[in-house]
Amino acid sequence: MMSPSEITIENHPLVDILAAHVEWTQDPERGRRCQWSGVTLNEVDLRDARLERASLNGVTLLDADLSLADLRGAAVDSTDFGGALLSAADLTGAQVSRSQFLSSHLSGAHFGEARICEVSFAEARLEAAGFQDATALRTNFSGALLKGALFHGARLTECDFTGAQIDGAQFPRAHLRGCRLLGVTGSGVNLMNCRLHDCDFFRAELLGARFNRADFQVACFVNADLSGADFRGASFGGSDFSGAVLRNARMGQAKLLLANLSGANLTGARELTQQQLQQALTDTHTILPDGSRGPYVRFSGAEKPRAGGRDNRHFDTARTR
Repeated sequence: MMSPSEITIENHPLVDILAAHVEWTQDPERGRRCQWSGVTLNEVDLRDARLERASLNGVTLLDADLSLADLRGAAVDSTDFGGALLSAADLTGAQVSRSQFLSSHLSGAHFGEARICEVSFAEARLEAAGFQDATALRTNFSGALLKGALFHGARLTECDFTGAQIDGAQFPRAHLRGCRLLGVTGSGVNLMNCRLHDCDFFRAELLGARFNRADFQVACFVNADLSGADFRGASFGGSDFSGAVLRNARMGQAKLLLANLSGANLTGARELTQQQLQQALTDTHTILPDGSRGPYVRFSGAEKPRAGGRDNRHFDTARTR
């Protein structure tokens, strides 16, 4: 790892450039803004660097250390942070576009209110990273580790979370449109009051997820495992849950109009009413809350789980895998 004192950019010592930028943030008349373009700074030690409102365009920072760096309000374009350390880095309000964070370490990083466009966080470590009220467009989170990540109020459009691990991730009041979440895994995920429009959760495994009052519009949960999930007050909006596992799910006041439950497993699902199941699409492969096969027939009582409580055969074992 190289220190700033060992590096020059256009014959200016990096340490002096950083000092001049700090002075500029305090008094633009005296200092000079850091505006890097086409610079290579691989394996540079920039821990705690103060780069607030800096401009990085086409910069290469492979395996650099920017832990605790201050990049609030920075303009970052076409920059490569592959393998870099950005633990607890602050990019609040930054504009980040066409940049790469492939396999980077971003645990506890802050992207609150950031504008993120066509950025790749593929395979990145983003545990407890904060994206509150951020806007992300066509951004790649595939294979990322997002345990405990915070997306409160975020707007995510055409983003790819395929294969991401999202244990305990928080998405309350977030708006996801056209996002791919194929094969995502996680327990205790919070999607309360979330808007999920045209999103694909094919084969997702979200045990005990909270979807309270969520708004699904043409969402796909085909073959997803949603055992123990809480859908109370959610609107399914004609979404596809065919082949999904919904054992022990809570369904109180959920709106199931035209929801596709063909082949779904509802064993032990609670708080369902006759009207709810009549509005949904069930077939001979649907397993109803009482364990019987569909399609649901009015007055059959199949909307009520069998006496004796929840069906724990799948949910409890899956939680301990």
